[in-house]
Amino acid sequence: MESLEHNVEALRIIQAFAELPPARLRLVAQAAEEVHFDAGEVIVRQGEPGDAVYALTKGEAEVWLMDAQKAPVLLRTMGSGHLFGETAVLYQGLRSATIKAKTDVTALKVSGQEFLGLLRSAPGLALQVAVILAQRLASDRRTLAADPTASGATG
Repeated sequence: MESLEHNVEALRIIQAFAELPPARLRLVAQAAEEVHFDAGEVIVRQGEPGDAVYALTKGEAEVWLMDAQKAPVLLRTMGSGHLFGETAVLYQGLRSATIKAKTDVTALKVSGQEFLGLLRSAPGLALQVAVILAQRLASDRRTLAADPTASGATG
């Protein structure tokens, strides 16, 4: 029970989940698995299948775009309250970036199927995720247009 309440409170800080009714938030919390990563550890790797979404609850993680022809590009640094991994889950494809723990990280991992079911049943959440993706796309385009070899971008 304590773990469930801990997960509910952790999910409340995630922008996309903030407006969910308490009962729905508890369902997500029940399905979530708390995972930990050490600083420098890869959380998800670009090119791997997107099987889960992560809600960053503690620490910082970096989003890297890996390109065989160029040096890796740091697109942004995320802190607690950010959701990631949803892009590949939404289109059931491969990860579009590598996420590395900048510091020790704690996240709640939600399976892709659970996340898609949640989006289908909560239109407000689906809209929130769409807004987050649009903002991220605009930010990444600006980062890459400004200096495609930059490695110090934040977001």
